[in-house]
Amino acid sequence: MTLERVNNDLYATGPTADQDFLSFKEAFAKGGIQRLILVNGPGGDLWTGMQVARMVQEAKIKTVASGFCMSACSLIFMAGHERAFGSGHLPRMTMIGIHGAHSKESKQVNPQAMPQMYALYKQQMAEKFDVQVINQALYDIKDASGFLRIRELQRTQEKDRTPWFCQAGQTPFDLCLLHHGKDAYSLGVVTQTQTESLDLPASMKIQLEFYGQKLAQPSIDLQERGGKLIETLCAGDLPCQTIADGAMKNYIQSNENKAIAIGWSKPGYGARWGEDTARLAMLRALYKCNHAKNNPKLCRLVAVNDHELLPFYEQEKAQTSALLKTLTAPAPDVVQKERDEPGASTPSKLRLGNQVTGMTPRTLEGIQRWDSTALVNALVQAERPVVIDVAATGAMIPGAMSFIHGGLAFEDPKKESDYAERFRQMMRVAAPDLNQPVVFYCASSECWLSVNAAMRARQIGYTQVIWYRGGLMAWTQAGLPTVGRVPVAILN
Repeated sequence: MTLERVNNDLYATGPTADQDFLSFKEAFAKGGIQRLILVNGPGGDLWTGMQVARMVQEAKIKTVASGFCMSACSLIFMAGHERAFGSGHLPRMTMIGIHGAHSKESKQVNPQAMPQMYALYKQQMAEKFDVQVINQALYDIKDASGFLRIRELQRTQEKDRTPWFCQAGQTPFDLCLLHHGKDAYSLGVVTQTQTESLDLPASMKIQLEFYGQKLAQPSIDLQERGGKLIETLCAGDLPCQTIADGAMKNYIQSNENKAIAIGWSKPGYGARWGEDTARLAMLRALYKCNHAKNNPKLCRLVAVNDHELLPFYEQEKAQTSALLKTLTAPAPDVVQKERDEPGASTPSKLRLGNQVTGMTPRTLEGIQRWDSTALVNALVQAERPVVIDVAATGAMIPGAMSFIHGGLAFEDPKKESDYAERFRQMMRVAAPDLNQPVVFYCASSECWLSVNAAMRARQIGYTQVIWYRGGLMAWTQAGLPTVGRVPVAILN
């Protein structure tokens, strides 16, 4: 974690790593610390988190969470003699995330390490300790991204204060368990309901990103640049220009967080503003553009707040063009290891949203399985397959299209039917010819999203459906290059 002391406050941000033990030990040795303020801590090393937590307990200081404080960070936070949420980030994004221990390498759950975490939570929550809630958070997670999330109180509406538990990172919110009637204070997570007013160090203030890529400075002439873009897109069509001008004016005048998306090779747009986060604004603007009534289309994000985003799409296009000219097949031994990876049995149906992690099958009925060599060989051809990336984060394979939430499935018939239609419409735009090859991949061979997407494509009627089982992990382990993520569709 990065530590910065301001008077009697010690600010800490970033992942919890091994070397943090010495950094915190040195900081506490100087004395005089009254508050430890944890700013956007995603978690990390369990041993270090526990050791720092014990230092905090011994020092009997107050801990404050600004933004998200997850996993190992929550252990450090819970060690505070007094505990509170702090300002500095949006209220709905200010939360504590509690879950069980897992291996840093394999991400598999590690029940043997749970008792020490359980003991710390029980000690600090005292008479408010809820056995059922904490047991669930520690022992019922399916992967490293499963969490019990607990939001701040003072700045949120009552409906947003309810803690919720998702077993896995890919579990849709409507399949997560809500703990109605409970909140951060009643569970003993914080010792006060008031939010501490903070002035974060400049280095820890909110920094906007576009799918892991740093944003340039805000555009000072977004209106002018937007006008030129509208002229190009509308190509003299007066109704198009009138609507687009109005949309751009509304966008520029609206409150943050806001985003706007435009159709890709097809007219239309989507815009959202006043959202909790810039990321949420981008997703909802993209969704509105993709799924406009009677006008389904792939789209590109134009701007988020006052930052331009189209340059990322142009950059990805140029990088892809250059990289595909130099792609070479990986070493045979690397690919053989990928081919030999064990797998589950062939599925007969789609996996629901709370079951999309874990070992995938070795084969899928009626669907080709490709390894890294096969995909490289296809991508260097003049007639390339349509490649669909259904992960939500991370880099992409050159030439792929990013379909955010592109491999979900729902138990509720209405949700399933609506989602299936959105998937069909986006696929027919991306690959109009049912006989052209379409390739699906996800983060790794333990991601079922690509399995679901490939099976859906076959159900639609595509005759050459291909599944790249190893996904981005196999691609990068083979030493192959990637490009930044630029989403063109969101399905849910």
